[in-house]
Amino acid sequence: IGTNGYVQRNLSTLRAKRPREDRVLDDKDRERLESQLNRQPNADILEHQRKRQLEVKCAELQDMMEEQGYSVEEIDEKVNSFRMMLQERKSRPLNPARSQSDVTETHALAAANQQKNDRLRAAFGISKDYVDGSSFHADRKEKEKEKREQEKLEREKQQQKYM
Repeated sequence: IGTNGYVQRNLSTLRAKRPREDRVLDDKDRERLESQLNRQPNADILEHQRKRQLEVKCAELQDMMEEQGYSVEEIDEKVNSFRMMLQERKSRPLNPARSQSDVTETHALAAANQQKNDRLRAAFGISKDYVDGSSFHADRKEKEKEKREQEKLEREKQQQKYM
């Protein structure tokens, strides 16, 4: 006599897990990931995107006016004045963090991430010259103390100059 061919798996066996050493990232991988997190946005690319959006709006206005039958001179005049108005309005600093769903370009994402990190740094009171992992360095506190003492001496010298 035989079996009906139904195959079961053995649930009592334990699957081998990856050793802990394999799961730990080496320093090179960790540095690469941190550099991706802290990547600075390219200001030239952001400026190019802003100018491109401005020109797209001008082209849309020009197309709309051509469809409505305006003369070429009138179209040029209106488009140029519209362009000047947009340039004046957008000459203030660009806010890349307007909404997360709206931002898809990588440099705009980097700028938004940098602003978020700056807000968090200010909220937690972390100085701008803080280096990740510096709390594990033994001589860090001594160097910071010496630096504060030097700054204090320089301030006292400046005050004595004015007295």
